[in-house]
Amino acid sequence: MKQLINKYLGWLKDSNRPKHMKAGMLVFIAMLAVCLTLGVGLIPSTVIAFVATVIVAVAVDYKDKLYGNTFDWLDVLATVLLPVVITLVVLILNCIL
Repeated sequence: MKQLINKYLGWLKDSNRPKHMKAGMLVFIAMLAVCLTLGVGLIPSTVIAFVATVIVAVAVDYKDKLYGNTFDWLDVLATVLLPVVITLVVLILNCIL
């Protein structure tokens, strides 16, 4: 079982992907806080925060490409991994409740 987990989640340990995950969560939480402070509902705020996180993740990797590095979709995926889980949980809970 541990080998299976390492096989599929081993890419998270490569490079600086834990930093990407932390940065993605910071962007997500900051945008969520801004939306909620402005009086936007929880569901739209969560979706807006997720979209902002995706835009930032793609923009940062595009910047890396402009500086001569390669565009890495796994870095983008690592950045949006936790925000997409949170967004899906909020949307599913909204449908259930």
